[in-house]
Amino acid sequence: MLKINLPLPVLKVIVCVLCFFALGSTSQKMTGEEIEKYIQKKLKRNDQLLRINGKNLGDEGVGYLAKSPLLKTVSTLILYKGNFGDEGVRMLAESENLRQLKALYLENNNITDKGAEYISRSQSLSGLKVLNLYHNQITDKGASSIADSDTLSQLEELNLNYNQIHGSGAIALTHSIKLKNLKSIQLTYNPIEKSGKDAWKRFQLMELLKELDRTNKLNEVGARLIGDLGVDVLLQSPFANKLEILDLKNNDLTDEAVIALSQSKKLEQLVSLNLSKNNITDTGAKALAQSSSLGKLKRLDLNYNRIGDAGALAIAQSPYFANLESLKLGQNKIGTEGAQALSESKTLKNLIHPVFGFY
Repeated sequence: MLKINLPLPVLKVIVCVLCFFALGSTSQKMTGEEIEKYIQKKLKRNDQLLRINGKNLGDEGVGYLAKSPLLKTVSTLILYKGNFGDEGVRMLAESENLRQLKALYLENNNITDKGAEYISRSQSLSGLKVLNLYHNQITDKGASSIADSDTLSQLEELNLNYNQIHGSGAIALTHSIKLKNLKSIQLTYNPIEKSGKDAWKRFQLMELLKELDRTNKLNEVGARLIGDLGVDVLLQSPFANKLEILDLKNNDLTDEAVIALSQSKKLEQLVSLNLSKNNITDTGAKALAQSSSLGKLKRLDLNYNRIGDAGALAIAQSPYFANLESLKLGQNKIGTEGAQALSESKTLKNLIHPVFGFY
């Protein structure tokens, strides 16, 4: 038999570690008296904020907390790693002492769909603007119950990171007609399927557009719209018709996005369109050339794409590009035929700069 001789201090450390894992890392549950003293001490510093981190409250302790009249002044309640589940949530949701609550953080607990349902039906929590349920056990069912809530109409921020949401819950939240004030949905570290991810991304992009419009920064939209999906969201929004300048360079766009841009009646006010450094081919170039909505364009940048002679010929013959003063087609696949067509174009007479320059 192999014998290992270890120093006594090392053996003590090993024994302590083994006891820790054998007995569990959770501390002894707090009594009602301990909870009362603890929250009294906390609220002396700030009677609007109560943060209880890493205390073993359990459902019973949360129930005691919910009954305490000391919570009537609290607008932000944080119960992090409290070792409680749905029953504790039920008592919070039914508490008459939490009607003034604006933010509720219940991170790292054992809350399931049932707990989410309690919150979604709670009259006492109807004033919530922030709800954080990070790292619990909520699935699509719980997310959907929140989306369908008649009482959470003031909710602005919802954190469901690190739960078990697959798709339908994400779609329900992003399409909710009852959560009209919801601006932020966090769903990171969930096993979300593509349909749910797309719905979530669309929601985020639409909220971005609202914020850019509110701050008069719509002209910066291109810096945040990535891919064809972003263009689709933009064109479905009520903000596209306000744009005069649209910079979508280096956005990984395909012909599909360019066709959508070309066919949209919402871009009739555009005077500048930058589509450089994307994946546009002759198909996209032809769509642009055939667009009657882009007749006001003065600047069109198509540098660094995949446009060949056919696309160049379509642009040269377009009856809608007569107002162009700047046309960029450098670093494409245009040969002699396309270059000659552009040079001899009867509509591109107002160009100030060379077509293949990098000014």
